Amino acid sequence: LCQRLGTNLETGLTAAQAKANNERDGLNRLTPPPTTPEWVKFCQNLFGGFALLLWLGALLCFLAYGIQASTFEEPPDDNLYLGVVLTAVVVVTGVFSYYQESKSSKIMESFANMVPQYALVLREGDKLNLKAEELAIG
Repeated sequence: LCQRLGTNLETGLTAAQAKANNERDGLNRLTPPPTTPEWVKFCQNLFGGFALLLWLGALLCFLAYGIQASTFEEPPDDNLYLGVVLTAVVVVTGVFSYYQESKSSKIMESFANMVPQYALVLREGDKLNLKAEELAIG
């Protein structure tokens, strides 16, 4: 394994070997996953899951009111009010859940930046503390 990686157990890598390995392999860090745009997250909160059923209920209420308005001279306003209330509930809960989700994701991002990761390495026989992203294979 030491021969394959070009290292020595007593002295570790030389600075030149570590630099060459980093240039060849890149830095030791995870590539972040692709992020979802904020407008997509907002739409998911507004139209996802149970909210879709509430939107359907509001649409049916407006449709029922439209049918009543075309058949009666003075239609009852019950379906109109119910449709407006359902729409308001869906919008308010969607905005609130989006706000909570964005707030929690910002907190999680701050955790990632709080503690820098360091590692103890052996380079040319000396023990050094390096950032974990600067580690080289070997």
